[in-house]
Amino acid sequence: MLGTRPDIAYAVGALGRHAATPGEEHQHALNRVFRYLSATKDWGLVYQRGSPEGLMLTSYIDTDWANDLGDRKSTSGYMFKLAGGAISWSSKKQSSVVLSSTEAEYIAGAHTAKELVWLRRLLGDIGMPDDNPTVLRMDNQSAIAIAKNPQFHNRTKHIEVRYHYLRNKVKEEELKLEYVPTGEQTANALTKALNREKHNTFAKEMGVYRPA
Repeated sequence: MLGTRPDIAYAVGALGRHAATPGEEHQHALNRVFRYLSATKDWGLVYQRGSPEGLMLTSYIDTDWANDLGDRKSTSGYMFKLAGGAISWSSKKQSSVVLSSTEAEYIAGAHTAKELVWLRRLLGDIGMPDDNPTVLRMDNQSAIAIAKNPQFHNRTKHIEVRYHYLRNKVKEEELKLEYVPTGEQTANALTKALNREKHNTFAKEMGVYRPA
């Protein structure tokens, strides 16, 4: 999951929370993951020289608000692509309970922005600098509006200052937020369980599939 299979990141993270006290339902879920891996053992990350986006860094971010029924914390996921395949991804439960899906997405955006800045610096160091803002695709228009417009004071005054890192990077034009419909949000596969068709579609979007 860490090196070559972002398509199982959500499942591994969800199961890992119960590693100390597993139950029968967790074993059943684990068996499903093993069956999936067995059926897709010849899948891998595929990078393409002629991919439509070329060597331009692209990214997706998604959050499943309050999806943990035990503590009502949200799960965030992000994915960065280069040459048609994922180069960095994360599926992680947020550390605190938030009051809305907008806040959850905004907080996830701040963490993703840190990874984005690091990747841009890395690409610059190896001779692939990009003077244009990197597009960060989100499916929450309210979170995008808050990041672009600091006038939403009543809706953001309870959010910790550190999460406004996202707004600062938008202002500095290092990243550009772009809305993407939920049905086209590749990072969905990193935040929630999906049906087979959607999961496989998003896995391929991440560059995980059977090479020709």
